[in-house]
Amino acid sequence: KDTMSLAPEGKAPSDVKAAERRALIRRVIEQIPVDVRRELDVLRKGGAPSAGLLKRLMVSLGPAIAQAFSVREDEVAILLVRDQGLMLGFAYPFTFYGDQKNLFPVNASSIAGEALRARKGRIDNHVSQIQHLDVYERINLRAQRPLKIQKMISAPLLTPRGEPIGVIQVSRKGKSLAEAGPNFTPHDLCSLTELSNWLAPHILEVIPPDC
Repeated sequence: KDTMSLAPEGKAPSDVKAAERRALIRRVIEQIPVDVRRELDVLRKGGAPSAGLLKRLMVSLGPAIAQAFSVREDEVAILLVRDQGLMLGFAYPFTFYGDQKNLFPVNASSIAGEALRARKGRIDNHVSQIQHLDVYERINLRAQRPLKIQKMISAPLLTPRGEPIGVIQVSRKGKSLAEAGPNFTPHDLCSLTELSNWLAPHILEVIPPDC
């Protein structure tokens, strides 16, 4: 095939929830433009990334992940490790990528930083009770008044060797817990974790050297 596979490698799922998780990954991949998938496939064979590939990948991934988890586009964040592993910064929304004001220390009191350091996903269905950085509330693609994040799942992006390169977060925003919608479940977290594990090697290939 001349494009990356539309399903992660492995045996056919033996239960419904595993099948649902594989279907979710497939839906996300299918929304990545064909030219981007082809280039990612070339990278796996030893090619070099073209200029702008990270942007094109992130711009397509954010909305795809949002649709897969039935949330808004401004309720998805993809963060990557920067500055020799000392900082975290947004790669989605990509408009935040070059803004130094949106970088924060990996060791700061943040949900993303804790998931990265622990190398483990987490569910937070009462985010307002947890100390976190208000930079998340600034994510607003529609230029409306920012809503508070009420609920969130976070999964680290880990290389095949287990090294963290970033975090994917899916949240639900609202004026209250009830308005934000249903709680995230362990199945949601498993889905995000499996998606992150599948995406991490591909994202690693396109991260510029200055990260």
